[in-house]
Amino acid sequence: MIRFRRIVFPALAIVALAGCASQPQQQGGYGYRQGPPRNYCYDHCGVVRDVEQIYVQKNDATLGTVLGAVIGGALGNQVGEGRGRTAATIGGAVIGGAIGNSVGSNNGNQVPAWRILIRLDNGRLGSVTQREYPNVRSGDYVEIRDGRVYRR
Repeated sequence: MIRFRRIVFPALAIVALAGCASQPQQQGGYGYRQGPPRNYCYDHCGVVRDVEQIYVQKNDATLGTVLGAVIGGALGNQVGEGRGRTAATIGGAVIGGAIGNSVGSNNGNQVPAWRILIRLDNGRLGSVTQREYPNVRSGDYVEIRDGRVYRR
């Protein structure tokens, strides 16, 4: 029995203490990372290659459609009585909206915009067209966010 105590109790003590030992911490959180950390800006940052002013079509079709529908509906309301008046109002609004859309689309003026060509960090060539002046030039390091170019 004494021999049993000399072997079993030390063995139990070693097992119990081994469970208390802490494991070495892995760098980077949960240990799922493979390889070096990736730059979050890899796909949407780069160096400006060229900035050029261009002109794009200004689209006023929505305003023309709404105004045409209102005016056409008001004119259609002046014709007929009862159900005929309702039909004329609806028809006037539809025809007026179509005419307003056509006039608004054809009447849109060209407005200045800027096209910025960027050599991205991933090696690809990117292009962004924006109406606001980008305030960047060739050689600037930039980031593309929400369809616009920002200097970093």
